[in-house]
Amino acid sequence: MEIDWLEDFLTLASAQVFARAADARNVSQSAFTRRIKNLEYWVGTPLFDRSVHPVVLTPAGEAFKQTALDTVKALELAREEAMGLAQRYGEVIDFVALHTLSISYFPAWIAGISRSLGVLKTRVVAENFSGCVEAVLAGNADFMLCYHHPGVPTITDDARYPSIIIAEDRLVAVSAVNADGCPKFQLSGHGEVPLLTYSPDTFLGRLTQLSIERGGLKNQFELIYQNSVAEALKTACAEGLGVAWLPYLSVQNDLAKGTLARVSTEASETMMKIKLYRSIERSRSAVERLWTFANGQSQS
Repeated sequence: MEIDWLEDFLTLASAQVFARAADARNVSQSAFTRRIKNLEYWVGTPLFDRSVHPVVLTPAGEAFKQTALDTVKALELAREEAMGLAQRYGEVIDFVALHTLSISYFPAWIAGISRSLGVLKTRVVAENFSGCVEAVLAGNADFMLCYHHPGVPTITDDARYPSIIIAEDRLVAVSAVNADGCPKFQLSGHGEVPLLTYSPDTFLGRLTQLSIERGGLKNQFELIYQNSVAEALKTACAEGLGVAWLPYLSVQNDLAKGTLARVSTEASETMMKIKLYRSIERSRSAVERLWTFANGQSQS
């Protein structure tokens, strides 16, 4: 159960049209529909009659509506009280970040900022790409840390959600190594190579496909394993299961140690930016200090 689901439910109960309710909640219609279905799965019965347009509440939905209203109100009051207590101990800055960035990039990045600004209290939630976007659009995070590439759409409302480029990375193909230190798999064009990759609808999944197509490698791979988390693919790759395209920053130490080998050429690698997004509606002194400092660093 997530409070967002209850707020989605109440919005749809009022708007009665999925597209209109999704716009009001600042999420895509597909994501909104999925969250309504998740709530109905949790409750155990349909809450909306979709056989009519506009949709109406089922008897179960009518019965559930007051509970949803009371729960949202109680949680909002509890959150306000909790935030008031938290501020006594200093402001906590909320981040939502892609899984791989939360591991391979965020700790060193925030440590560097803390050396200049002093100790910062931060909370990081690791999400997939769509989860990151939904979190910042719903107002659940001060900042979003994501990859950016012009081939994959993301937040376009620069007025409400400005962004800055804070680093660059590139997607590289890596393989485990044999006892002699040579790559177990080569992209030589001779025979099929086992491929470890992301789900096709994820950000890094799309960039992997782009890399494979740009390198003329489309017919060279046999897909044997999918996982949306880069760290999971790196572990499978290190076990010798196949080749994976991974962000360079997440494998640079492994490449330096020789436990993984880079097997891609520049033609089959894809550059991407690391962007920091923020919501201007979540403004506090700690947030503004970090944003100003990061902005200054990005322009230097």
